[in-house]
Amino acid sequence: MSTKTTPLVWDTDLPLFSRQMLTQWTLAMLATALVMALILGTVFAAQEEWDALLPMATLIGAVTGGLWLLGMVIMAVLFRGRYRVRYTLSNQGLRCDTVDAVAKKANRLAIGLGVVMGKGQLLGAGLIGVSRESEEVNWSGAFQARFDPVRHTVLMRNGWRTLLWVQCTPENYAEVAEQVSQHMTRRETAKRFASRLAKGSPLPAYLGRSLLVFLACAPLFPLAEEYEVTLFLPIFTLCFALAMVWLINLFGWVVLGGLGLQIALTILAQFEERHSFFQPGEVYRAYEVLGGDDFSLFLVAGIGAAVLIWLSHGALRGRWLAALIADKTDMGDA
Repeated sequence: MSTKTTPLVWDTDLPLFSRQMLTQWTLAMLATALVMALILGTVFAAQEEWDALLPMATLIGAVTGGLWLLGMVIMAVLFRGRYRVRYTLSNQGLRCDTVDAVAKKANRLAIGLGVVMGKGQLLGAGLIGVSRESEEVNWSGAFQARFDPVRHTVLMRNGWRTLLWVQCTPENYAEVAEQVSQHMTRRETAKRFASRLAKGSPLPAYLGRSLLVFLACAPLFPLAEEYEVTLFLPIFTLCFALAMVWLINLFGWVVLGGLGLQIALTILAQFEERHSFFQPGEVYRAYEVLGGDDFSLFLVAGIGAAVLIWLSHGALRGRWLAALIADKTDMGDA
């Protein structure tokens, strides 16, 4: 079977208001709302502020809906419903590069404004945008190709999401589809994908780990409140534990650091001197008056901490891969 040695290169416009793009944008906003609701809901529930849950959900829904609508307006006004990209199909893989000048300027403007204004979210959005200006799948990866001759698209998918959306032109679709099939057959890309998929979709495992993270972090909030340790630490631990599951395994070190700091501050709090209300002038240490409720809280928080340590250890030892790292592996990125 012969394959071309000269790369096939073409420029095209991604239709921003296509069903595929609108579905991805809507799902991204729903995922954002869900993560925000779960994080804030865990904080309020751990502090038994049940009356704050409904207003919180309403606010998150309004903010997410506003962001969704703002995105639609930006697509229509700023990008005029089109996003210019360049594809390069070679013997090594298929790369998509952003060539849209508006998109590149917007990403760099977001980074600059984020730095100047001290807006972490704006900075993060700009950095993510820049990082996605060039995406590639290699035939050494493990994915399948879904061909759509009506829309002239080829979707590269792993076990749970689309890794790369390839928009062909009506003129080159047949050639692109043929070359993709040849390369994937030659390098057994789809065969590796089928072998991994036989073990089941990885999505339930990531959702299960995320739920375990929420349950493990929940008792850290009343622990921090009871012993006057800043609530920033359990929030910090929760956010980076989720990032460890979905983004990068190395965030396990951050989780262990945040957890260790909260444990250390909680222990130090037990040696604080307190003045008795019943016997003026008498001073005692906090640990001297610990009761059954305190020990119950220690036990539940200790179990949660042990779960987080176990998850972090597994991530750092490579026993399981974060979703983003696993996707990079499926894309053939060593």
